[in-house]
Amino acid sequence: MREDRSQIESFFKRGQYRQALNGLEQAEPSAWRDTTRLRCLRAMGQGADAVIFANELYETLRNQATEYKINTSKRNNQLRYIALVFAEQNQADEACGIMQELCAQSPEVPALHREHAFALTNADRSDEAEQALNRAIDLQPTHANSHAQLARIYCRSGRVKAGYNSYSMAASLDPENPNYLQRLIYWSNYSELTTPQSNFQLTKLWVQKAHPGNQKGSNTWRTANANRQLKIGFISSDLCANSVSCFILPLLEGLDRKQFHITAYNDTKKTDGVTDLIRTQCDNWHDIARNSDPALSKLIASDQIDILVDLNGHGTGNRLGVFSRHVAPIQLSWFGYPSTTGLKSMDYCVTDRIADPIGITDDFYSESLIRLSNGFLCYKPTGNAPAIKPTPSDGVVRLGAFGNLAKISSLAMDCWAAAMHAVPNSVLVLKRPQLASQNAQRFFLKEFAERGIQSDRITLDHEKARIEQRLDAYNQIDLALDTTPYNGTATVLEALWMGVPVISMVGQTHASRVSASILERINLGGMATKSVTDFAQRVLEFSELGENTLEARQSLRTRMQNSALMNTPQFGREFGNALRGKWQLWCDDVATKLEQEASA
Repeated sequence: MREDRSQIESFFKRGQYRQALNGLEQAEPSAWRDTTRLRCLRAMGQGADAVIFANELYETLRNQATEYKINTSKRNNQLRYIALVFAEQNQADEACGIMQELCAQSPEVPALHREHAFALTNADRSDEAEQALNRAIDLQPTHANSHAQLARIYCRSGRVKAGYNSYSMAASLDPENPNYLQRLIYWSNYSELTTPQSNFQLTKLWVQKAHPGNQKGSNTWRTANANRQLKIGFISSDLCANSVSCFILPLLEGLDRKQFHITAYNDTKKTDGVTDLIRTQCDNWHDIARNSDPALSKLIASDQIDILVDLNGHGTGNRLGVFSRHVAPIQLSWFGYPSTTGLKSMDYCVTDRIADPIGITDDFYSESLIRLSNGFLCYKPTGNAPAIKPTPSDGVVRLGAFGNLAKISSLAMDCWAAAMHAVPNSVLVLKRPQLASQNAQRFFLKEFAERGIQSDRITLDHEKARIEQRLDAYNQIDLALDTTPYNGTATVLEALWMGVPVISMVGQTHASRVSASILERINLGGMATKSVTDFAQRVLEFSELGENTLEARQSLRTRMQNSALMNTPQFGREFGNALRGKWQLWCDDVATKLEQEASA
């Protein structure tokens, strides 16, 4: 039986989970057998089956009606795996209860505190998770994962500088793990200290560690017909109700289906009605959450995709490992990530002349830039947006910021505080569910107090709301304040759609020029400022001019509807023409190579 265990564990380590499960059918009843089955189900992405089995095991343990002795010491992996599955499958409260008990039994085991923190994070109890991770670090200061978990909490609660430092610590403690370096790359986009050069260098270092042999690949097949219908594939982990859907839908709707056949590779863990809506716009659909990178690469090759589009970049859930294999003749990055992937096998990045001015950032992309003439994105707002209403007329200027807390950098707070000093009768409303964290609240109130803005002028709203409720909250806001150096994008467009003008600030990076690109499309380029002083001055001018009448707010929505920002056919045509042009270049290159081979 020991040899059988060894063989099954070998199957598991090699990713041969079905073989491992088959071997477990012959194993004698034991905690190891059931735990390993649970591990396999989880590793295979069978979350529903895993949580059913985890509940059965947990019920057995609680009733103590088991065929084998249950060990509740620090070596009991069964309860820990049950808790892990619970935390991942919407039973985080039960997971927290299990891990709290295990931590109480063995408080000296740092791994238990890390796992407890994971469960607490998934239960939206981030302050307690932070405390658990600090305990784990006290017990084991050199464990990289503890620092990485803590970094994620810091970043999600707006403390990006501390988060970046913790990710740096994780990367230094485990330099052979490229995942920590990739987190540094991702979060560097949120820091005002980042330059295009520094981000590019960090990305090149990641490529050397994660994909050292990455090069432009040879042509996958030679159907180099410049005029035939092209097969376009989109890979994303965000094909659901989030900001990406507002941009992917108009593109799919706008592309000429006679010219393009659309395949979606859906890596979304939790699908919803928006997922179903996106699916209706595709000719072919694959759910790939359970696919390894090699398996997904084979699938894409079997689909004979001509142009493969990445929507994740270095974000969570990315499949850059697939793109590193150059599985399609042409590969490009669009929208989901605001900088270079660093991969030589990623041929192009779609942008525009405002987000990436010609000659300014080209040298800091591994990709060649495709600049669309009318902007690199098109917006389709939610269909149930509320009507625009007049704001309260009580003499108070209500400034609002409803975006990701991680984007509220020190520079953004400098801008906002300067604006509030310039407009003494102003208040600031920050709205985000992560503000439920007491640590986050203390952080932001302290930061603004240090800038001379007292807490009675700041409202921290953490109420969870449906999209239409969040949009309706803009009816209480006179002016939206954008983040920098990572602009809001979706939240900027939501504010504009609700008739609320937005003040932004342009920086050195693509991420800090997206709002300028958006505002230019509706002839409001002057709202994109270039310094803290200019930012505050523009807020003052706005408050004095009284430009926020109901008529002006309603006209802003009309202006958007009549602009390139929401012109789906035009955007689809421009995007499609860009793809067709790059395909023509590829075909020409294939023809040249064939001629050279024939004459050799």
